[in-house]
Amino acid sequence: MRGEVKHFTSEQKSENTYGWPWNEVVKKYLESGYLSEQEECQITIRDKDYKVLKRREVTCFYDSDGNTLFDVTNERLKKEYESKSEDSETAENKDSEEAEGNKRENAKQKLDEELKKASNKAFAVPVIAYLKRRCDEDLGMAEDVLQTHKTWDKCFSYIYKKAKENASGTCAAIPDDTVYEWAEDYYHVDDKAIEAEKAKKRIEQEEKRKTESKKKKTRAAAKHTKTVNKSTELSAKEEVPKREKTVSKKHEPAGQMSLFDWM
Repeated sequence: MRGEVKHFTSEQKSENTYGWPWNEVVKKYLESGYLSEQEECQITIRDKDYKVLKRREVTCFYDSDGNTLFDVTNERLKKEYESKSEDSETAENKDSEEAEGNKRENAKQKLDEELKKASNKAFAVPVIAYLKRRCDEDLGMAEDVLQTHKTWDKCFSYIYKKAKENASGTCAAIPDDTVYEWAEDYYHVDDKAIEAEKAKKRIEQEEKRKTESKKKKTRAAAKHTKTVNKSTELSAKEEVPKREKTVSKKHEPAGQMSLFDWM
């Protein structure tokens, strides 16, 4: 950026020799103050403050002490701003195109990975090939394929269900184009809420199963404890006569033979 330079001090001339940041000052102004309706603004670069005054024909730039550094015609600033905006828009478009390309590639890669696991590859190969072509043609298709809850297995089930609905008895002759249409419909249909509800029910059923299993184990443990306690009581009762017999032996008179000695 070049402009008409005025009133340089010796310090400012020294700064100019070593790369004084004129371009940075103007660039910062275009980014933060150019569109302001205020005639005056302040910007900071490399810990230095600069003041800017917008006049009818030119915009003047000052240092923090109020010394005039340089001024640039408003027409020149307008061209620089428009050029900068175009460059920014071009960069944004480029980033957007790159992001879209990544989505398409990721969607096709997901379909390829699911094809490897497909049980009926003879059916899956042509349908998935069609879906990959649609991802290249339509970004929305790629975004729908990338939804976490959307899978080829569910797509196959959807097509099978539609075929049964259109079957005549036990026979269903469905044109390829119709099958491709059904496959695409599956990925476009908004069934996220339905899938979330199914997942919730699965979790509830699993929790219920765990609870029942825990109760069953608790009942079994209680039954086992009851059985052990009953067995212990019976053993205790059986021990009583033995203790009595032992006591009777100890109190028999010396020299008297007990009948138990013959038994």
